[in-house]
Amino acid sequence: MSLLFKHWQQRWRMPELRLLLLALIVSVTVVTAVGFFTSRVENAMQAQARQLLGGDLVLTSARPLDAAYVQRAKTVGLETAETVSFPSMASAGDKLQLAQLKAVSSGYPLRGDLKTAPAPDAPEVASNGQLPAKGEIWAEARLFAELAVQPGASVTLGRSTFTLTRVLTQEPDRSSNLFQLAPVVLMNLDDLKATELLSPASRARFNQLFAGKAAVIKTFQQALEPQLKPTERIRTLEDDLSSVQQTLQRSGRFLGLAALLSVVLAGAAVVLTSASLMRRELPAVAVLKAMGMSRRQVLFDHAFSLLLTALLAAVIGVLLGLVLQFALAEWLSRFVGKDLPAPSLMPIVTGVLTAVVLLLGFALPQLLRLVNTSPMQILQGALQRPQQSLWWVVGCLLLAVFGLLWLQSRDFPLAGMLLLGLLAGTGLFWLLASGALRLVQAFGKRIGAGWIPALGRSRRAVLLVVVFATGLFALLLLTTVRTDLLDRWAETLPADAPDHFLINIQPAEAEPLTRFFDAHAVKLNLYPMIRGRLVEVNDKPVKPDDYENQRAQNLLEREFNLSSFAEFPASNALLEGKWFAKGEKGLSIEQGIGEMLRFGIGDKLTFDIAGQRFSDTVTSVREVRWDSMQPNFFVIAAPGSVTDMPQTLITSIHLGDKKPLITEMIHQFPSVTAIDVGAILTQVRSLVTQAGLAVQGIFVFTLIAGVVVLIAALQSQKAERRREIAILKSLGAGRALLRQRIWGEFLLLGALAGVLAGLLALTAGNLLAYYLFDLDINLNLWPLVVSSVIGSVLVGIAGYWNLRGLLTVLPLSLLKS
Repeated sequence: MSLLFKHWQQRWRMPELRLLLLALIVSVTVVTAVGFFTSRVENAMQAQARQLLGGDLVLTSARPLDAAYVQRAKTVGLETAETVSFPSMASAGDKLQLAQLKAVSSGYPLRGDLKTAPAPDAPEVASNGQLPAKGEIWAEARLFAELAVQPGASVTLGRSTFTLTRVLTQEPDRSSNLFQLAPVVLMNLDDLKATELLSPASRARFNQLFAGKAAVIKTFQQALEPQLKPTERIRTLEDDLSSVQQTLQRSGRFLGLAALLSVVLAGAAVVLTSASLMRRELPAVAVLKAMGMSRRQVLFDHAFSLLLTALLAAVIGVLLGLVLQFALAEWLSRFVGKDLPAPSLMPIVTGVLTAVVLLLGFALPQLLRLVNTSPMQILQGALQRPQQSLWWVVGCLLLAVFGLLWLQSRDFPLAGMLLLGLLAGTGLFWLLASGALRLVQAFGKRIGAGWIPALGRSRRAVLLVVVFATGLFALLLLTTVRTDLLDRWAETLPADAPDHFLINIQPAEAEPLTRFFDAHAVKLNLYPMIRGRLVEVNDKPVKPDDYENQRAQNLLEREFNLSSFAEFPASNALLEGKWFAKGEKGLSIEQGIGEMLRFGIGDKLTFDIAGQRFSDTVTSVREVRWDSMQPNFFVIAAPGSVTDMPQTLITSIHLGDKKPLITEMIHQFPSVTAIDVGAILTQVRSLVTQAGLAVQGIFVFTLIAGVVVLIAALQSQKAERRREIAILKSLGAGRALLRQRIWGEFLLLGALAGVLAGLLALTAGNLLAYYLFDLDINLNLWPLVVSSVIGSVLVGIAGYWNLRGLLTVLPLSLLKS
């Protein structure tokens, strides 16, 4: 063992082993820090999104929930709260108003903020854990307007009379019923029994909220699901608020892509340094084999050095990653105004596995090729390349790259897509670089630059262009994610995005309501909304029991929101079929609902609309962007198809600082219901901002990895450069000429790599925008210009800095080194 350590110390004098250690440290640091950081950011975004549920887990039922659920939750250390919600009449004097009564227990809400105001149109404040005292109620501003009362008035609910003390402005769990027609009245759960309003016949919804550590919540949910009764279900963000869920998915994709690019660059550095290290070990292996050391002993000796290097890199990388993620988390918390959740320990395992995978996949195949080569071949400087082992080496490399991508993303499709993209990009880079250098060769002959034709024939130059272009491509693609894609994503939520929905608009109110908002410079687009239950598909009755999916059952148990209009909605994308032409009939369905309920183009759907049957055939399928905050519908009928059906109108508007208009509108149009979704819009914008800041933090790691790749590529060819400069010096080349040659070569290679990287980054960025992030294609040529300039300058400086020390060395010394 002491001999193995001695050999490792001897190899440590080689710059290649030190560079390999640096590449591994960067790899582990990047993976660990990104893993810690993204885990904390994603946990923060999930926690922030869960505020819209009022807790980490919500169990809901149409019947009272078993107390055993609460007892079990308390046993494992979870916080709990209870809500009961149902419609009821509220009265003040001789005025009556239908209200949505919501009785809440102490501790509500477990996540998020409950906000109130002392009077209508007064500034809102957080309740800070306070709830209506016994004998008091809080209510939305609509109830004040409908009953013509002010704070302090007496309001009767059932057999009890309460004092209306505050205006309810925000409930964190309102996302579960955004389109509630009646104004919400919040009361203390202890007062509910005295009202005598709750009976077995009441259309009540019982919710049990749970909150606690993520691991405990997950375990509790897994134990809960098999015990649920038919009337009980667990509410999720996907069911309650698809806009936030879609934003979370996009955020995860952005962070995952940024982290993957860092890993790819670090892996490229390991490939280059390990190959260079094995070439440096050729003489030593030849001597060891000539002295009688067996293949197994040589392999074990070198494998020990590599494993020790990997272990050292793993320890240093994990420690650096831990420190760096704390610094990034502290920086990010200044922007989001809150501390991020504590990280999990899983990134440590991922970091160590990354070092092992890099070593096994990239360095071990090089080592095996070295030990399988005969001493004579080694002394001749030739590594054995048997055909039967070539595919094995390539297979190891591909498997290792895929393993790294999967370790970072935990997403097989994304890892596979990126692997194919890397292979295609590398092959494309090689072909384009070869062709471009041939053009450079022809140009060099014309202008009489002697070194340019040699450059055009050099495989070394092609390899450098490919390596530089790959590194620049990764940096450019991440820059595109960090700026262009994030900006385009943010543009889907512009400053004037709708922050209020208006529903329950009667057709007769459409014209006067439009005039009301026109007078205040508020744009209004009205859409018909028809409530209908799906009863048949292709003339066959459908029932909830026909489907195993819980969400499908829930959809069939309630009525759909249907609509009918001629203009294709801007927040949708047509996937199949065609939109309605003038005079044509048909239905347009949302993609997800069709897949869930197993119908599509050509299928006949029948709805029961207030006792009337309506049937038509599906002629198109749409993808709906639920985070647009625009009115969206599962099913849209052709214009004029449902004109004679009972319907109301719906719209979304942006009020901003004109929010007091709602109170004035309610006085003039008391039947219209206004729903404030400003809190949800703010939440989605906050998630976009957090994703952008997180990607900026990860960009630092990718930049470091890119620099290491650049150094590794230059270092891997340094021995060849020594011999070349020695020959040129022997032929009389001076320092000025050599300096000019080095600068010219690397500036040219860098510019060429920058152009190639810019073209591929432009293409890949748009493909990612379209297929992964559901964004439109945008041909922004600015990265192409920037990459060519930056590539030329960066590679030129790095190349000269790496070789500058060779300019002062005597030719004889260079040939001996």
